[in-house]
Amino acid sequence: MTSADRMPARQARLGPVMNHPGLTSPVQDMNWHSWTANDGVQALALLALLSYCVTAAITGPFRWAVGLVGLTPIIYFPQILMLGSTLAVVVWESRQGLQPLRAMTLLVISYSILVGLFHTPVYQVLFGIYTLLPFWFGLSCSEIIFRHWHLVFKTSVWLWLVVVTGVILNYWIAYPWEGFGYSVGDLDVVSSREWENIGGGKRLAGFSRASFDAALQTLLLGVIVVMGTRWVWLRLLIWSITFLTIYMTTSKGVYNMFAILSPVVILGQKIPSSAIRWWPLALGLVALLLPMTPLFMDVNFYIRDQELANLTFSFWDRLNDMWPNAWKLLENQGSSLWGRGLGGIGTPQTYFEFNRFNAADNIFVYWFVIFGWVALPGFLLLLLRSLRLNPWRDPVEAAAYCLLLATLIYGITANVVESGFFAIAAGMAVRYLFHETEELKI
Repeated sequence: MTSADRMPARQARLGPVMNHPGLTSPVQDMNWHSWTANDGVQALALLALLSYCVTAAITGPFRWAVGLVGLTPIIYFPQILMLGSTLAVVVWESRQGLQPLRAMTLLVISYSILVGLFHTPVYQVLFGIYTLLPFWFGLSCSEIIFRHWHLVFKTSVWLWLVVVTGVILNYWIAYPWEGFGYSVGDLDVVSSREWENIGGGKRLAGFSRASFDAALQTLLLGVIVVMGTRWVWLRLLIWSITFLTIYMTTSKGVYNMFAILSPVVILGQKIPSSAIRWWPLALGLVALLLPMTPLFMDVNFYIRDQELANLTFSFWDRLNDMWPNAWKLLENQGSSLWGRGLGGIGTPQTYFEFNRFNAADNIFVYWFVIFGWVALPGFLLLLLRSLRLNPWRDPVEAAAYCLLLATLIYGITANVVESGFFAIAAGMAVRYLFHETEELKI
């Protein structure tokens, strides 16, 4: 292992120094009476992150409880905090002028809104902005969150215990909030999904909204907790319990992430950084190119083995149906070059354009439909920037590397950015690709 692979002692304690003129240092004084405006902006972002993650981890009983007493508007308080903190950070960092990266980001978002208004109703565009709010939050507040990573780690330990406990207990106990729903205006919302596997058997959601939410939360929180744990035996124990919990949710799509992340989170610096720095680029190219297959060839395969067919059904369904229809949606109901804009694909369609609904089921397909093929150079730039990451430079960069890796693995068969927990992680990972540390500047 080279010296570049090892963490300097000071950085192992403090993490990377994020260079941004707007947010200069972490909140040091817990006495809020002595806070500066800079401290207040950071505290608001951390409060929004805490409130959103806690309510997401216990969304089943939380929504059920407030629904019973007629206080359903409280459900959306974390989203209001998230919106407020996102705007506060953008305004605060821009008070002395917009940096080129920030200006470009705002310009791209504005462009996607205008394109969306051209192709879809205004309410669908607004719902598209709301759906991606966790992603916008992760993108804008990434530096604050990484700067206070020690607090994120401590909170993740408790949230991991809550999510794991909820799923394990759900194996023996049927929770009263399963299948519970409520109405927001003319929209019916399910607070906790109750469903079964195709072959029978309950899909356990625990305290989360759905079984796949519980699985994703367990994995992401498990990665953070294990990466911050010193003792190997404890890392193995936590990671084993994480797998058991994912297995109990029967969310097979999370297995790939668990398998690929396992050597990184368990072996850590025993693996040279040079051996794994290219993983995000390789997996990102798979995620980018695989859904393009239907554009060039017919993928209607027939699998005779019934067991294998059941195991791979969802993958072939994407190749034969979801991805081809997404490209048709882009071409026929939008512009191949300029896209359909925000709200043009995914969840907003279920409320305003149901007959054209497409979940994308791939992170790049999702953004292709929004931005069009003009976004392809941007996607390639993001993947190439991943080569800058050295996961063993410091603990925070290791966490950012794992978040990016998980995002790209899951992004092969999911849009990622509409899944709250994961959307925040994806936004943080993308933003980290463009930050500078003192070491990198030298």
